[in-house]
Amino acid sequence: MSRQSAASAPPGVQSPPVQGLRERKKAATMHHIQETALALFAEHGFDAVTIEQVADAADVSPSTVYRYFGTKEGVILHDEYDDQLLVSLAHYLGEDLSPWEAAEAAFSVIEQGHFVDEEESTRARIRLWFEVPSIRSAAYLVIDDVIDDLARAMTDTGRWSFPESRIIASGIIWPFIAALRNWHDSGGETGWREHAARALTVLRKSAISAR
Repeated sequence: MSRQSAASAPPGVQSPPVQGLRERKKAATMHHIQETALALFAEHGFDAVTIEQVADAADVSPSTVYRYFGTKEGVILHDEYDDQLLVSLAHYLGEDLSPWEAAEAAFSVIEQGHFVDEEESTRARIRLWFEVPSIRSAAYLVIDDVIDDLARAMTDTGRWSFPESRIIASGIIWPFIAALRNWHDSGGETGWREHAARALTVLRKSAISAR
């Protein structure tokens, strides 16, 4: 099931809303399908497994898999934390945090569940992401959509135009992707948070040196 981190909101800022029953049921179904698929991919290889086989093993219809994940690659690239992350980002942006502060706070909400409680599954998905060409190609389209989702949330605050928001959002998302790649390349032996913090430090230093 989806887990919400016990990490507290920044001082003086309200925590994002807790998921409702409908969202929790959706998250549980996505999690079950994804865990079933990962077991099949590990046994037979990603390319050899079909959506129909995943659906049959998970005891759901193929249409359910397509509805939640879109494609077989989406089973790796999407998860039950996606909606929670976007809701948290929009919430923290609405609390007048900077985009970077909002991103850090939103990631802290899912960090425990995604990178600690579900560490084994997360590591398996990241390995497939960076090692299977079709997943890696599909990831670029997903990242593009995520950037625009974040840009729209930023625009809704009235603090930036959409073109400005898209540029800022790109500057937030891609460093986190690079940090994720570094985490993968290190074998996932150190914490995700450490790599994300290092990405922020590198960006801040480069911004200062460029002045």
